[in-house]
Amino acid sequence: MTTPQKYPGEAVDFPLDSWLYEARPKPGCAQCADEKKKLDEAVKSGDANARFEAARNMRQCSHGARP
Repeated sequence: MTTPQKYPGEAVDFPLDSWLYEARPKPGCAQCADEKKKLDEAVKSGDANARFEAARNMRQCSHGARP
């Protein structure tokens, strides 16, 4: 007797939307510059959570803008 398959196939891993991890700092804005530094460090270290938070904070800054 065979074991029935519970799922139709392998699980699919969908990537997150790239805009969650992207932001563009406003030149001259100290808060944006600080968040850009954090974003760059998070990219280097591979820390997706820190990357998301830095990008979100930059987008929420009154000067931040989406790329």
